[in-house]
Amino acid sequence: MATTGLTRERASAKPSSRAHEQQARMARTAYLYILPAAIVMALITFWPLLYQLWMSFTNYSNRNLRTDNLLLQMVGAFTGNTAAYNSPDMVGLANYANILFGGLAQVLSGFDFWRILTFNLVWTFVNLIFHVAIGVGVAVLLNQEGFKFKRFYRAFYIIPWAMPALVSAMIWRNMYDDQSGALNQLLRALGLPGGTRWLLQVEPPFPWIPPIIQVPAWTNPFFFLFLFLLLFIIPYFFRWVRERWLIFTIIWAIALEIIFFFLLTPILNLFGGPAGNAATGATSVVTLGGLFPLSFFAVLIANIWLGWPFMMAVATGALQSIPKDMYEAAEIDGATSWQSFWNVTVPLIRPAMIPAIIIGMTMTFNQFSVIYFISAGGPLHSTEILVTQAYRLVNEVTINVPGVGNVRPYGYAAAFAYIVFAVLATITLITNRITRATQSAAD
Repeated sequence: MATTGLTRERASAKPSSRAHEQQARMARTAYLYILPAAIVMALITFWPLLYQLWMSFTNYSNRNLRTDNLLLQMVGAFTGNTAAYNSPDMVGLANYANILFGGLAQVLSGFDFWRILTFNLVWTFVNLIFHVAIGVGVAVLLNQEGFKFKRFYRAFYIIPWAMPALVSAMIWRNMYDDQSGALNQLLRALGLPGGTRWLLQVEPPFPWIPPIIQVPAWTNPFFFLFLFLLLFIIPYFFRWVRERWLIFTIIWAIALEIIFFFLLTPILNLFGGPAGNAATGATSVVTLGGLFPLSFFAVLIANIWLGWPFMMAVATGALQSIPKDMYEAAEIDGATSWQSFWNVTVPLIRPAMIPAIIIGMTMTFNQFSVIYFISAGGPLHSTEILVTQAYRLVNEVTINVPGVGNVRPYGYAAAFAYIVFAVLATITLITNRITRATQSAAD
């Protein structure tokens, strides 16, 4: 009996060992297949990213571009032997600190990181709301049975998205010209005032848009405006808040407004600040609406026109995969069209729309062409976003180095690019976590 049991154990162990060897062989084969792509990615993606990360901790400039060996140039910076391979000097976290705490304003005119970050985030999410709402709405309308020429309309509406962004941006810029632009000419033809300076008016048209922040004059009010928006959004990550969103939004907004307008200034003054500033009682007041000049709404309209066809195309494909039986069952149950939309259409197009929203968010956050070629970041740099500031650092800004002359601050630009990456990666990871976009349907 013992011999028989041992034989059975050996017989059962052989298939298990054989299966393990087969899995290991398949894994080795898979690694061999991906090895060429991994080598290419390491050379053209990961190595430049590593090199740029090193640059961000140095005072790298255009005078450091010529070197015989990039790796030894990095070693030279760490060891202090900067002459051998034309290495820059290590500055540690100085580039990051100057970007976050205002030192870069001495190099880059009109720069305030927290103002630009807040503007960039609001710009992204406002665009995204319109892109998704218009795109899904048009897709639903064109998906109705009996709608004639739907194929023509679908092809026609793709044109804004298919056109090169540069061409579209230049067309919109010409339309917004305050002298001969098509928009002002149309207003004049209708008997309305046609002299609006769409891209040049400095005063914000809606400065009263809340929140309203009051802080001591020795602080950066835009940091606290960003903090207000962050604190306002965080509770919505919890399900119990989303289930009571209307009541919670009203109470939470009022509570934050009281704190940031009435209580924040005396609290901060307790900690003092620069000598004598806290005692003066001077304050700064900013509003969210004050961030947005008329040119913001001009570029917003242009980017909405450019962006919603992409969402329409994705939503159209998702809608056509929904069985008609689902809508018939909802109708039999007495559901209205609006209820069918929220309980049938939205859940079933969600797996396709969430990745599209993440892609759209990334594209809008870094929408260089629309900002740069329509408003050029103006007026007075009030419509700059992070990526246009990074472009200016690389191509338009020079700093004077004693004994060397004017150089391009590539070290600053590298640090700036990594900060932009960190912001966008954080937003993407949070969105992915909330929406579970990368999980399989079975999870």
